[in-house]
Formats: sequence, structure tokens, C-alpha cells
Amino acid sequence: MQTPELTNTQALIDRYYTEEKAKKEQALTRASLDIQLDANDLAMLNIIAKRFDKARDELAKDILSNALIDLLTQLEPGERKLIARDADEMGSSMAREIAEENGLKEIEHKPNVWTGHERNIARAEKKRAKELEEARKAAKKAQASADFSEEVAASNESTPQEVAQQQTAEEASTIEAPTAEAPAQESNSQENVQQITESTPAESEAEAEAEDTSEVA
Repeated sequence: MQTPELTNTQALIDRYYTEEKAKKEQALTRASLDIQLDANDLAMLNIIAKRFDKARDELAKDILSNALIDLLTQLEPGERKLIARDADEMGSSMAREIAEENGLKEIEHKPNVWTGHERNIARAEKKRAKELEEARKAAKKAQASADFSEEVAASNESTPQEVAQQQTAEEASTIEAPTAEAPAQESNSQENVQQITESTPAESEAEAEAEDTSEVA
């Protein structure tokens, strides 16, 4: 005999039974925590829970879970790894105690939760450190390139004062060139005069006789 198909309304009731059973099983895996809050903190917790239509205890649980991850993130890497391991070991032990208290062989428990969080945090830190190092190298390279460009531009650009000094030096060299030739010409003239003055009497008489002979002829 075939079981008649459930209508949508009947299926809805079955779903409610399933959800109720899941909540009871989940409750068996939880341990209670009684805390006292400041009136201002409790007021904010109530307002946020009311705004999103959540139970206050459920909201407090979610807040505490996320806050614990933030706390783990701020621990030193070496200590963080040890604390995560100890938390996982204690979590497994507490899960066994909860099962015994409720007369169960075991309860649903996720092992190595905090070790997994620690590994994710470590990977994120390594990635962030690598990105910062690459950014630092890129900034250093860009600065070196900018400094080199400034040096090249400075070497190619002459200031008005440097241009004026260069023009003055060129004009001075042009004026000094003829002045340097004048002493040389004067020296040559003095040598010619000295040669004439130093001629011997014999040479003078020979030149006179040569002149007379040419006249007689």
C-alpha cells in the first residue's frame, strides 16, 4: 500500500518536527554560561536583538564567538598556536562531559575548530606581510627612478648664471688670442735688428767692393 503524498501544509508540520528535534539535539551540545553585564551593555544587546528579531541569548552567542576570534588574532603567533591547540583539546573533553550528563554516547562536535582559525589567521598575516613588502619595494624603486630623472634634468638644464659665465669665458679667450700673437711678431723684429747690428766690418767692406765693381762694369 502506497503512502499518500503529503500536502504542502502536512509537509510543513513535518518540517517543524524536524527543526524542533534539531534544536533539542543542538541544545544538548551547548554548555550554559551565566554572565552579568553592565546596564548600558545589556541595553544595547537588547536593542540590537530586537531590531533584527533575534533572541538576546542567540545574539550574545554570535557576538562572543566573533570576539573570541578577534582575541585569538591579536595573540603572538607562537602563543596563538599553543592556545588554539589547548582550546581544541578542552573542547573535545567538554563535549564528552556534556554527552555523559545527558545520557548520550556522544554528541555532534567539530574537532580542531580553533586550530583551523589559527591557520587561517597565519595565512592572512603572511599574505599581508608579502603585500606590504612588495609595496615597499615598488615605492623604493619608484623613488629611485624619480631621483635619477631629477638628476638627469638638473644636468641638462643650465642656470642663467652658468650661461653668462660661459659666454664671458669665450669672449675672454677671443680677446687674448691676438694679444698672444703680438709678442711673437715683436720678438721676430728684434732678432732681425740684432742680426743687422752684429754684422762684421769685413762683411761690410766686401759688400761695398761688390757694389763698386758692379758700378764700373
